Amino acid sequence: MNSPKLLVSVWWPEEVRDALEGGADIIDIKNPKRGSLGAPSLRVVSEISRNYGGVVELSAAVGDITCCPEMAALAAYTLSKLGMNYVKVGLQVNDEKLGLEIVKEVSETVGSLSKVIIVGYADYIRIKTLSPMKIIDLAYKGGAYGVMIDTRIKDGLTTLDFLSTHYLKEFVNRAKKLGLLKALAGGLKRNQVKHVVNLGFDVIGFRTAACNNGRLGRVSKAKVYELKTALQRV
Repeated sequence: MNSPKLLVSVWWPEEVRDALEGGADIIDIKNPKRGSLGAPSLRVVSEISRNYGGVVELSAAVGDITCCPEMAALAAYTLSKLGMNYVKVGLQVNDEKLGLEIVKEVSETVGSLSKVIIVGYADYIRIKTLSPMKIIDLAYKGGAYGVMIDTRIKDGLTTLDFLSTHYLKEFVNRAKKLGLLKALAGGLKRNQVKHVVNLGFDVIGFRTAACNNGRLGRVSKAKVYELKTALQRV
């Protein structure tokens, strides 16, 4: 079994070198102060794209979207034009019709510029949003490239605290049948790597476990290396 790609979320351009030297396969840009998928500043995205575009795959978060398909699409398009390989859209809605409108608008607007990844939340019950399993259907119908699971509330609980192994394996199987990329994140810890790798996701994402002093700290080359090594040893 091939190791999944290691995605490391960065906040500032200064973190990228440590993430890369530690072994990150995808550099994901977001503002962790603004939520699970907090949209980064244009300056940060531009600088990282200018310095690392073509060197490593780049991803950026559009935000935790609660409404307004056109606004989400404009943000995604802007990130795509800045050279992002992936744009991640957090679907923080509880209405399937609205969710599909957002996915379609973003996917059609971005077109072939970037790969659109639709994110559902492991803690969907407590935040009253659509389940990750439902996100698969909307992503497929709306023309997205892939799906991801993350946690919306960052309080130390991980995706594995909310979703069972059976649920996660079913998520992978459904997404795979529809030809969607499958990614997992959500406060994951290094000692959970072996378990999550065996679930069959294509990409595993980290922020907190890759940083010194928590998710609002700074990415550590040593911690990224530990995560990369753990992924490869499974």
